[in-house]
Amino acid sequence: MRGFLYSPRATPFKTGYTYGVKLKPRAKRILIELVALFAVDALFFSLVNPVQAYAVVIVAGFLLLSTTLYVLIDFILAVSERIIPFSPHTKRRMALATTLVLALLIAMQSIGQLTVKDILAVVPLIVVLSVYFSYMLKQQTK
Repeated sequence: MRGFLYSPRATPFKTGYTYGVKLKPRAKRILIELVALFAVDALFFSLVNPVQAYAVVIVAGFLLLSTTLYVLIDFILAVSERIIPFSPHTKRRMALATTLVLALLIAMQSIGQLTVKDILAVVPLIVVLSVYFSYMLKQQTK
């Protein structure tokens, strides 16, 4: 029984092991931005009544939600960088494309126009567009 509990490195609160994930400085900065955006979102959406709000306020809320989605996706990509390395250009493109698709789906759902058929039509369109843009980018670099 002298193994783990009585090792010289182990104390009741310090076992010598690090739990959790150590974030890179860029991921930490994005996490701080994300927490700040969540606070602004909570404040904005708790104070605004969408039934009585002007259209400009609703558009501002949608832009705020889209910005939050972009930063959230950018954070997920920054954290997943340890597993799957991406170039900065690829990360930015992936974050922008994913944000645009999600924002489109949210906008369609908010006006009551989103159906399963729309979702099934968007997925192949995204694949075709990503292949096309990747091909065009390779052609430009030659």
